[in-house]
Amino acid sequence: MRQILNRILRCGGHGDPFRWLPVIGGTVCWVILLTSCMVGPEYQKPAAEVPETWDNLLISDNLPPPTITEAAPPDIEWWKVFENDELTELIQQAIEHNHDVREASFRVLEARALSLAARAGLYPQLNGDGSYTRIRRSETILIAPTSGAPQGFAPPGANFDIWNSVLDLRWELDLWGRIRRSMQATEAEAQSVEMDRRGIVLSLISEVGQTYFRIRELDELVHIARKNLALRQESLQLLQSRADAGLASELDIQRAKVLVDESAAQIPDLLRQRAAQVHRLAVLIGKPPHAVKLAPRPLRTMVVQPVIPVGMPSELLERRPDIVQVEHSLIAAHARIGEARAFFFPSIAITGTGGFQTSEFKQWFNWSSRTMSIGPSVTIPIFQGYTNVARLKVAESRYQQLLERYHQTILAAFQEVADLLTALQTRTEQLSQLRKQVAAAQAAHDLAKLRYQKGLVNYIDVLDAQRTVLAAEQTLVQVERARLSEMIVLFKAVGGGWM
Repeated sequence: MRQILNRILRCGGHGDPFRWLPVIGGTVCWVILLTSCMVGPEYQKPAAEVPETWDNLLISDNLPPPTITEAAPPDIEWWKVFENDELTELIQQAIEHNHDVREASFRVLEARALSLAARAGLYPQLNGDGSYTRIRRSETILIAPTSGAPQGFAPPGANFDIWNSVLDLRWELDLWGRIRRSMQATEAEAQSVEMDRRGIVLSLISEVGQTYFRIRELDELVHIARKNLALRQESLQLLQSRADAGLASELDIQRAKVLVDESAAQIPDLLRQRAAQVHRLAVLIGKPPHAVKLAPRPLRTMVVQPVIPVGMPSELLERRPDIVQVEHSLIAAHARIGEARAFFFPSIAITGTGGFQTSEFKQWFNWSSRTMSIGPSVTIPIFQGYTNVARLKVAESRYQQLLERYHQTILAAFQEVADLLTALQTRTEQLSQLRKQVAAAQAAHDLAKLRYQKGLVNYIDVLDAQRTVLAAEQTLVQVERARLSEMIVLFKAVGGGWM
């Protein structure tokens, strides 16, 4: 090392003053290799309590379990399992044109740019500077000025020019890993933003699917309402005929009119709700509310029972974007702790300037006009008003906050999946019972109508039977739509669409 330093000094005094650059460069490399380190412990993934299987989350062995595949994670185009080309096209349009997704994509680009900028601290910072100065020296001073103008031999009262062009160099040696810890933090933050975008995409797909099935549910309810309206109008006509023959009372006719008006009043409200859902769907796919037209299509024409690739519970930690997002934020906060600790140590940098300086323009770039200075600088933190201590405490507190959020996010994720698995487990039995209820209500209505025609019961029994059929049919459609919506939410809950 002493020989190297002597050689540097000799180069500075004789011959080419830039010959020392390879020597000092090699010296710096050896210093980095031998002494570089990063303060602070390395990140380790926090332990989380994870159930071994989903079976212990199901509420009863007597109910049929949902179809679960343990072998593979959800496909990136998992919405196609509903076998509905119209829904698939709507979701693809939403992913491409939804403004929330596009905004999130630009946030990803911003985070990546910040991550790239954090790397700049590892490299030498080199700036060029050129200037021209016209100087007049005071006639009443006998020494060269110490600032403003360079040292020289100009006599008092002299006028002269200074042509200056230099390269400024600063290279901070990251001996304690402050810059590299900052790089780790920004890279993890960029990954967190990426996971946030994926979470937005999953939520968007879920909202489009649920809105679409809600529209089809309303189509089904409109169909049921119109069917009941036609039946009640037919019943009213039959009652009017019986009344003309003296076989029905005016009270029965008025009660039948009440049911007709009731059915007729339901249809406009259902159409209003459908229009609102279509408008919402249009906004989700990035279009004006009036730009989407969907022909009526009853829900029963698209009822499917897809296979749900839930996977193992432990895979949830790697697939759900919200869990992965919080973990990357946790990694970033951990790296910030190491960055904060590095501020307690001295910072070492190599600074220098080199270029050409002359008082005559024609001599500006002559080799004899060269000038240079270089040397290390060391900054030792002695007293910072507890700034470094506070910075470290802030970083540690933020890490603990994110650690709690990480565990809470995991618990909420398992609760969501457990709730949905339980719901799907009970929906099958519920739908089976509701179908039986609809069949029984229809049979009761037919029987009541027949007995009324024979004069065995009052017409109010027929009215009650009609109301029962309508309520049972509407409940069946609502539960069927809820089952499809819960399937979509379950795909989202298990991180569907993220490979």
